[in-house]
Amino acid sequence: MQEHEREWSDIFAGIAGSVDICAFQDGQVEYDVLEDYLRINKQLADVYGMHSWTNSESFDRDMPIKFLPIKFEKMLLKLAAAKRAGVEKAITFEFSHFMSPNSAYLQAGHLYNRCKEYFAQEVL
Repeated sequence: MQEHEREWSDIFAGIAGSVDICAFQDGQVEYDVLEDYLRINKQLADVYGMHSWTNSESFDRDMPIKFLPIKFEKMLLKLAAAKRAGVEKAITFEFSHFMSPNSAYLQAGHLYNRCKEYFAQEVL
């Protein structure tokens, strides 16, 4: 985390004023440190005048090589960590394959429907 913070502080210092929004993908970070990771990103964005979003991966990295759509509960876990860290908005990578109802993966359409149902009723 310290190395990430140091490296991205240097990068943000160099791009401050040229970038409005940063949205780090969340898949390379373990769930138990995800909130800390997102909090660091948010703090850096604040320091350098940027908005901090999360880029929540909609696929699961549990299976090497063949990624599948993420389980809904894991997606919620990641989004809740982002909210606690103060992240403003969320986007996803990669919707077309892993969350679209038009995907070749049947699970992707189910994930899309679960998210629509949940977010129509709830706010994290």
